[in-house]
Amino acid sequence: MSPSELLTLIIGIALTVMVFSYILGDRLFFGIATHLLIGVSAGFLALVVIQKIILPYLIMPLTYETGTGFFLALVPLALSILLVLMLFRRGTQVGSIPLAFLGGALAALAIIGVTRGTLAPQILSTVGRFAPEQLMHETEPQWSAILEALTILLGVIAVLFVFHHQGQSKAGDVVKPVFLEGIGSIGQIFIGITFGALFVGLFSSALIALINSLSEIIDFITLWF
Repeated sequence: MSPSELLTLIIGIALTVMVFSYILGDRLFFGIATHLLIGVSAGFLALVVIQKIILPYLIMPLTYETGTGFFLALVPLALSILLVLMLFRRGTQVGSIPLAFLGGALAALAIIGVTRGTLAPQILSTVGRFAPEQLMHETEPQWSAILEALTILLGVIAVLFVFHHQGQSKAGDVVKPVFLEGIGSIGQIFIGITFGALFVGLFSSALIALINSLSEIIDFITLWF
């Protein structure tokens, strides 16, 4: 084991023990480890932004004497200057301009990403479950495929009815028909199953990381003692 690997392993074990000290009620070492994690993450993110965005798309085009790249780089430069002015009290209103551009661009990217990456594939997958070649095999119905398709369709409709709202009564309470309440209850069951599966996935990932950290600590102790 090289000295650099040994030093990295010792630092990792020390940080792991500092995080585990929170279980014993210690806040000092846990706070130090948390601040180190946030600081390192922020520094790494800033370095990536400088290398991958600011230098190639802002600084380098400004070095060109003429050309389209030079004039296009003036736009993010002006927006960046307006954003920096938000640090001062008088520049708060001016700084809302780049924030508006940033919020609009992020919203557009989020809508496009959700539509193309999640909504459209799920709709096509749900519709594809009812294709004849999926439900039939040599003129005989595949009851397992039919039941699976109907369950998926029921889950989609029930979850949509969870967020369905009817008009309000005179007392201000939301009024829903009985059948909508029943379908909404089924949708809540599907939502609960989904959140449960997501929690299990996150918990298993955290457990795997914990086992790897403990294995490294045990190997280090066994190596030296």
